[in-house]
Amino acid sequence: MPSPTKDWVSVAETGNDEEAGLIAGLLESLGIPVEVEGPSGASPWPENLGAFGMSRVMVPPERAVQARELLAQRQRQFREHLLEDVSHPSEDDE
Repeated sequence: MPSPTKDWVSVAETGNDEEAGLIAGLLESLGIPVEVEGPSGASPWPENLGAFGMSRVMVPPERAVQARELLAQRQRQFREHLLEDVSHPSEDDE
């Protein structure tokens, strides 16, 4: 029996299993089915050894555009938050 995720597409790749898990959790929380494909401790290769160490966040093809847009939006929000922190340091930083 073929895997139901066989034709799924990658929407994110990372050399860190934990980061892949966070991305997958975000997408799942928004109702997008997700599978993480990659080392997850089962590979003899170090996580930073090129494609051997990459974890891929996979979604159904019909949800790929939506998933990529959501991830891009979160990335923009994160960058904006970082810029705010740099331009408005807290009193603790002084």
